Amino acid sequence: MNPIRLFHFVSPNRSHARQSTASKPSVSQLMLFYILPLSLIPCVMMYWRLYHNYPGLFIDQLPGNRLLMLSAELLLLQLGVLLVMAWITQNLAEMVNIKPDFRDSLLMMAIATTPLWLTSLFYIVPSLSFNVVVHGVAVLVSVLLVYRGVRYIFGIRERGALVSLSMAIVCTAGLGFAVILIGSLISWEAIEQLQFAVKKM
Repeated sequence: MNPIRLFHFVSPNRSHARQSTASKPSVSQLMLFYILPLSLIPCVMMYWRLYHNYPGLFIDQLPGNRLLMLSAELLLLQLGVLLVMAWITQNLAEMVNIKPDFRDSLLMMAIATTPLWLTSLFYIVPSLSFNVVVHGVAVLVSVLLVYRGVRYIFGIRERGALVSLSMAIVCTAGLGFAVILIGSLISWEAIEQLQFAVKKM
């Protein structure tokens, strides 16, 4: 499976769309060869940035490499939330009288999430304002990819249905990323509480 060719599914080039329709990757191929590798990027970059920029803090406060545990939890959260969002997207499509299969929903969500995964590479730049701008651009690109996914993967051409379904999916995705953020914060708090309890013993 060529990851670059996945973007042919949201391409207005009809010849690309026709060629790629017959070779859509399965759910397992998407998970193993596209979603999992890209989901690792935020985890690795978070671990690298925090460990190398604040080594004393994490060596003193998180013995036993609990920062690595937090990175693993972030990975599992990303995978779980993406699967749930694909399932919700599949069901949201019923409001415009279509029923895409789960593979198409997962494919669209994976393509739309790609810019957000790749922005993690910019964590190497130690500038909060720069990263905020990069993430803002990535969100806009993701919204555009959702729109194109609804149009070319789901095959919706009627403008009203196209816009309403795209907006519903974008709102759902926003809630999904909020779950990832809240879950990460809860995990961090749990690790801190565990560390505090260990110190008291």
